[in-house]
Amino acid sequence: MKPDVYVNNEEGIKVVYKNPKWLVCIKNWKPDNDIEGIAHLEIHHTTDEQFVLCAGKAILITAEREGDRFTNIELTLMEKDKVYNVAEEVWFYSITQKDTKIVYVQDSSCSMENSELCDLTPEEIAYIQREAEKLLAD
Repeated sequence: MKPDVYVNNEEGIKVVYKNPKWLVCIKNWKPDNDIEGIAHLEIHHTTDEQFVLCAGKAILITAEREGDRFTNIELTLMEKDKVYNVAEEVWFYSITQKDTKIVYVQDSSCSMENSELCDLTPEEIAYIQREAEKLLAD
């Protein structure tokens, strides 16, 4: 018996596998993940999320939130074939390029009912873009 095979050759995110416990998505570039399109961060309140870079370049942004500001903003240039875990209650997002492909796994109950998006300030966006440009230039 052959295994099931899943792909995503479209722009953006596609859930390619889901069971009652977890789901697997393939994420390709989309405009709001572009360095010029970054506008918000996301948080999951009930689950971790794991990311694996398969192709291209990507930066994983993580941060904390204090009041109405993000603090401790960290940018990690992802390396292929490594698993990056973002723990629950950590703000995050990714910057990708047009040739980027990321696979990610999370609990199947993860939804916008137990997650949030929060807009970045213009200053936070400028900081992230400056730091991302440095990482991508190397």
